[in-house]
Amino acid sequence: MSRLLQLTAITLLTLTHCHLQLSAVEPNSVQNQAELKSQVDQLITQLDDNQRQVREQAESKLINLGKPVLSLLPPPELAATASVREAIRRVKLQIEKQAALDSLHSSLITLKGSYALKTVLQQISTQSGNQLDLHKISEDILNKKIQVEFDKTPFWQAIDKLIQKQALTYQINGSNDSLQFQLRSEPDSIRPFIDQRVYYDGPFRIAVLDLKSRPLRGSTGNLLSVKFHVEVEPRLRPLFLSYAAKEIHCRTSQSNQLSPFTPQAKLELPLGEGGKNVNFTMTWILNSEQKNSTFDIRGALQMELAVETLPITFDNLDQSEGAIRRRGNVSVELVDVEQTKLPASQTLNVRIALSYDYGGPAFESHRTWIYHNRAYLENPDGQKYWLNGASHTTLESAGKIGVSYEFKELPLQLNKPRFTYLAPTLITAAPIRFHFENLKLPKDSEKSKP
Repeated sequence: MSRLLQLTAITLLTLTHCHLQLSAVEPNSVQNQAELKSQVDQLITQLDDNQRQVREQAESKLINLGKPVLSLLPPPELAATASVREAIRRVKLQIEKQAALDSLHSSLITLKGSYALKTVLQQISTQSGNQLDLHKISEDILNKKIQVEFDKTPFWQAIDKLIQKQALTYQINGSNDSLQFQLRSEPDSIRPFIDQRVYYDGPFRIAVLDLKSRPLRGSTGNLLSVKFHVEVEPRLRPLFLSYAAKEIHCRTSQSNQLSPFTPQAKLELPLGEGGKNVNFTMTWILNSEQKNSTFDIRGALQMELAVETLPITFDNLDQSEGAIRRRGNVSVELVDVEQTKLPASQTLNVRIALSYDYGGPAFESHRTWIYHNRAYLENPDGQKYWLNGASHTTLESAGKIGVSYEFKELPLQLNKPRFTYLAPTLITAAPIRFHFENLKLPKDSEKSKP
């Protein structure tokens, strides 16, 4: 069973990150937490019962209690027996898998009435868990009242409705996992044909950015080239987009199926450090008579995501060298810190070592960058300094990875900062399906050059 667990998707969800989410105004929250802990302790004891039926029922009950149990399960290696250790691992794995599936649903927004734009955006952020950055919008604009009618509206549809009605646009800031809003430079510059050229699937937004045709070299035919743009809700951490050309189909208005230019192509596109969106292009063979057609394109993609992140914090870098923090199935050691003072700023180099249960994450060496791109420093007032320099990984041994960070241009007065590493958690593959209808080449498409 332990071998099976090792080959299963990474399960690094934290014991503290997945804590019981109870309302701050709930008067019995402490009592409820104590009751749950007592129930969990009893069920863990039953995992070592002499009767098989009792053991199986206890394991099933722990799984059914769901995500709040994760903060109350002991580390598997501290279990009294090997059978209990394996049972705890199975419980954690099943709960984490379900949590991953739940996180892949679109965030839903419900808000009706007249509110200040700032209030609307704050509500969208609160209800979705997506951070929205409003610092580029003036207070006059933010305080302007608008009418909204959101009734379980998916996140991306709510955002698109807002930017259609308001003179706003946005970009995703991967460095701090936020959607950054600003005023549109031209009121009429909103993306055209938004209803026809945007498709939504769960937490993903797929848009057609460009259609054009160009001559096919060595032939009298042409190529239809379509550029797509995939965005992910900022709360999620996408890693790779993969697709096969044969899984994306294009049909003309005369019901003619177009042939992909590279039918056997299979691609994997990394989103890079902090990336939240990615472009890809598909091409089909097109004859001259079909250039005036409308096109129907449908297809399937797959996105690998780290569906949650695990914050691991060292409170005082000056006094934490050699300290080890364990959260759930991951241990992090703060190896060393080097400080370089410059005339107007300072640089800190922080090196950590990560080790994982189950023999470590099963990633190829070229993918180890996913471990080192999420880290920040924080001063005593809570101001964050996100990683702005180089970062590197080294495979030190089975299940252990070394990571180094360079924080540059820090204020000289920054003393005793906290360091937080955001570990990737359960890696899962999410299917993406899309369907665009009535797409048409622009009139000047024939002027496009190969």
